[in-house]
Amino acid sequence: MSVLTSNQVCNICCIHYNAGLRCCALGSLVEGGYLFAKTGGIAWIVACASTTVGRTWTLRNDAVTTAQAGNACGDWFVPSRTDLQLGHDCKCFWDSFTSDVYWSNTWRSGALAWAVWFGNGKISSYCCTWICKARAFRRVSY
Repeated sequence: MSVLTSNQVCNICCIHYNAGLRCCALGSLVEGGYLFAKTGGIAWIVACASTTVGRTWTLRNDAVTTAQAGNACGDWFVPSRTDLQLGHDCKCFWDSFTSDVYWSNTWRSGALAWAVWFGNGKISSYCCTWICKARAFRRVSY
């Protein structure tokens, strides 16, 4: 996890360092992606839609690779099942999303992994050989 500093800010200049990230509106382009939630001193950022990949679960980390290739900022990860549910709940602040199934980084058992369907927020397990979307997140402390 990285700490937001003036040298790391991407495309914004309204950070109050003594007060945290409070002046940046949800949906702002910051730290290489879009700010979709702020909670408990953590800013949640989703990579740009152009970095979304469609892969099997075993190749889901290609979303991290594409996010890092498209941004100078690092520390991207494929979200856990819980993190992805937060992303679903706050998806109106993403730059774009599709009503589709997004892989989490959470394994279930056998040949199944957890994913969230962005059509209704349902958390389901899917066969890890299916092709689903994957999109990287970042957590930045403030």
